[in-house]
Amino acid sequence: MTHSNRTLHRRPRIERRVLAILRGAEPFDGDAEKSSAFRRLRHIAARKDMEILSPQTRYLGDDELTLLAWLAAAQRINAADMLPADRCLFAVIARCARLLEEADLKLYPLTLYRPWLPVAQ
Repeated sequence: MTHSNRTLHRRPRIERRVLAILRGAEPFDGDAEKSSAFRRLRHIAARKDMEILSPQTRYLGDDELTLLAWLAAAQRINAADMLPADRCLFAVIARCARLLEEADLKLYPLTLYRPWLPVAQ
């Protein structure tokens, strides 16, 4: 596995918060049902051999960067072509992106690191 050279403390606050939720470091708004969507995302990502690092890790892994980019794309109407081809992964990404938006956690457009996005997952 490769790692990005991006340390967490240099990432925007919203990205760090979303990453903490994604890693399971904190429940999503204290709501078990909403948190389960992110548990499902972790599970499906693991089935696709995508690594989500432990909450204590101080850098951002490549697979996490891809997941953040997909979440950011799902929050935008004109970025649907950047989402994963896998239907299960697509569905859970879309659900999590909506939950993030409802919680006012809209990822910045700069999170859409298109070069990081694989053609199909």
